[in-house]
Amino acid sequence: MRCLPVSDGRQLIREPMYEIFPKNGKIWTGRDSFGNTLLCGRIEAPHDVFSFRVSGKAEIINTRGIPGFPEAVYGYGSKLTKPGEVIRKFYSENTPTASTQIDRAMELCGALYTAMKYEKGKTDVHTTAEEALKLGAGVCQDYAHIFLALCRLDGIRCRYVSGLAFESGETHAWTEIGAGSCRYGVDPANNRFIGENYIKLCHGRDYSDCPIERGIYLGNLGNSAGVQTVTSSVAEF
Repeated sequence: MRCLPVSDGRQLIREPMYEIFPKNGKIWTGRDSFGNTLLCGRIEAPHDVFSFRVSGKAEIINTRGIPGFPEAVYGYGSKLTKPGEVIRKFYSENTPTASTQIDRAMELCGALYTAMKYEKGKTDVHTTAEEALKLGAGVCQDYAHIFLALCRLDGIRCRYVSGLAFESGETHAWTEIGAGSCRYGVDPANNRFIGENYIKLCHGRDYSDCPIERGIYLGNLGNSAGVQTVTSSVAEF
């Protein structure tokens, strides 16, 4: 699980706590190759519910021009952001004219926001950027993937971010753009820079690098279907 946010040049995490149920599992912490905090482990005892809870306080100390990032790996395409004919055509028709990387990125963001419709149920976690743009509809994950593909075509290093936003009752996806030696958070689903109401959990080249939770259940559900419920709460102080 990548559910524990880290302190960086933008956010300062205070009093982080997590609880996992059942409590008789073997859990350890670590880091993945992108620097995200990992909670790994297994619960061998039989159980019919698995849940986890994370809490803490996040102080946003910087919202623009955060020093650090952009490693070369974020300049290359990935499985879910690989551009095809549809994305390349969209880029050629909306090639930005600004001179700075961040302004060029925001031109692409605006064009994408105009072209796409936010609609649930049209896509899933396996939908690629090419497929989502062809549909013309999707959710925050799809907006982020398409935006990443467009930025990389423009030579801008960028990465996918999973986290929490104040307006949302569930997890949210946005991006980070490298401009010079700094990074800027951009939310393409809302066509804006991120603000104080965003809490970052993890990042990667695309969603597949940084799902908040991933695992395997072994057992017999019988005639029942497994159900996953996600709830989140972000409060401003």
